[in-house]
Amino acid sequence: MNVNGQAALDRGRAPVPGPSRSSSFPNFEVEELESGARLWTLDVQGCGLVTAVLLMPGGSELDIPERAGLASFTAGLRGAGTRDRDALEFAAAAEDLGTAISTSCGWENAAVATTIGAEDVAAGLELVAEAAGEPAFLDEEVERRRRRRLAEIERRRSDPSAQARAAFARAIYGDTPYAYPAIGDRRTTQEITREDIAGFHARALAAGSCHLIAVGELGHGRVRRAIEETVEPQLLPHARRFEAAARNLEPAPSSPPARRVVVVDRPGAAQTELRIGHSGVPKRHPDRVRLQVANSILGGKFMSRLNLTLREKHGYTYGVSSAFDFRRGPGPFVISTAVANDVTGAACRKTIEEVERMCDEPPGATELDDARNYMVGVFPYTLQTIQGLSSRLQTLAVFDLDHDEYDRWPEQVRATSDQDVLEVCLRHLSPEGLTIIAVGPADELLPQLEGLGTTEVQAAG
Repeated sequence: MNVNGQAALDRGRAPVPGPSRSSSFPNFEVEELESGARLWTLDVQGCGLVTAVLLMPGGSELDIPERAGLASFTAGLRGAGTRDRDALEFAAAAEDLGTAISTSCGWENAAVATTIGAEDVAAGLELVAEAAGEPAFLDEEVERRRRRRLAEIERRRSDPSAQARAAFARAIYGDTPYAYPAIGDRRTTQEITREDIAGFHARALAAGSCHLIAVGELGHGRVRRAIEETVEPQLLPHARRFEAAARNLEPAPSSPPARRVVVVDRPGAAQTELRIGHSGVPKRHPDRVRLQVANSILGGKFMSRLNLTLREKHGYTYGVSSAFDFRRGPGPFVISTAVANDVTGAACRKTIEEVERMCDEPPGATELDDARNYMVGVFPYTLQTIQGLSSRLQTLAVFDLDHDEYDRWPEQVRATSDQDVLEVCLRHLSPEGLTIIAVGPADELLPQLEGLGTTEVQAAG
């Protein structure tokens, strides 16, 4: 007891965690509009804001090698001038409403979005519709965006992390779309024409394959009416399905699996960027939740096996992580870290050992409980904002997942057993098929990496 008669805090003992609290995903509605677009609405009363996102087909998975970067080039120009307003006028119209119109492009879809005060939602939706339906693709804007993209491509040539990501994608995915950076390269960026951009956009403006996500204070049908008055008139003339499909997204497997080492030579570099992994599984794969649990144990949280080994035990790195990037096709499984040059070989071998251990024995009870509790405990934090809720709905829409995906997810995590973890690792992790990308000084790295697999050296940039 302290002088105030209160129990003294024992700082020598870790606090006992409280009971786990259940959480559920809020109710939402889905309907098909006259244009064929699907409208997803989730009402959050009292927030005073609305996040509206128009998802369009035409992601980077559709890029071909001769026009790598076309999808993201096109997406970035929506809203950079329309048939009624130039870029400055369009930006000023959004600024007058206290918002901005953002454009983006992922592997599967492109998006035009805004977050705006609920009372101004009709005006905000009008700008979203204008950006999506009436982009002008003015020559001066195309060239301005081209210069910016070329500058970013040049910057990445001197960024070891960007070099490691690019080299990893090339090594894993061969001639599939995932092998090429979504931004493209210098050659394709210089060769893409305004006609390419306008044509790609015209094909992607297919209402029957669009989704409109509206989350926030929806006002008893006010947002629904605003959508009918603003977005639907832009979509109705394009009431068709998007028929284009990505080229094969499956990388050619090596048979039997063979480990490969690629050294991207950066003479004089002070440290080495490492990317270690192989292709993973698609988003809709039935093992995806169990794989998330397994990855949490391996490298998906701070107290993971990789971080405890490479950071805490050996001091090789400030941090290491692993992740499955779930896409429409088999996205990558990748371990990412940076280490001092003189411990690169040791760090690679310890990493491989941890991947092998995941496939050799099930996790211990405490380790598994920690991973499951962490995942379930963090989940509610992703639902705290209307943007977070919108992001979750976008995932359901893009990947055509069951509408109760997030209601079932916590129980699926809790139900994952130690044997489940071992079995999915045996199915989807391949220690002998890992590709190791090391971006650093080749003369220092090659002797350390000898014996880990077939080795090649590439020039940086």
